[in-house]
Amino acid sequence: MGHAVRVFAGPLIALRAFERISRHARVYALTPDAPVFVVPFTEDLEDDVQQLHGTGDWLQTGPRLSTGTMAFADRASQGASLGYLETEYFGGIGEQSAVLWQNGVLTLGPLSMSNDSSGAVGRRPRSLWPVNAVLRGLGVRIAGHDDEFDALGLGAYRSLAAIAERAQLIGRQD
Repeated sequence: MGHAVRVFAGPLIALRAFERISRHARVYALTPDAPVFVVPFTEDLEDDVQQLHGTGDWLQTGPRLSTGTMAFADRASQGASLGYLETEYFGGIGEQSAVLWQNGVLTLGPLSMSNDSSGAVGRRPRSLWPVNAVLRGLGVRIAGHDDEFDALGLGAYRSLAAIAERAQLIGRQD
């Protein structure tokens, strides 16, 4: 079974910045009591961000982000926190990456972790996994869940299509 998502996560104030620049931006709550919300970083949304803010250089390792997108995320996080979460797993083998901005400043990452068939890297405690570290920085608490990933509800959505189909859409404020 696989898990492949690319989302920005945070409070509505930060995620509304994506709606302001793109008709493709959609904000979702993954659970009824979602501690933060997500915007799937679809190809259309990525194109809109790059068209308005430039591509810049692509990061050599870690998340599939450009420096132009990183700069936009800096601005979107003014007065709030904003995280980028990326997973690409199949059969337990793959990688995850994450980045955290707080109040217009890159504060954590870009972080990455790969898990190969030996599982060696994956033996790192869950609390040190990139996505969990960034979610903690966004204020997500475990509160009866296995980790921050599960507390947010990401385990129930294995793709961007699953988020669009089943998560609660939060109305646009254009």
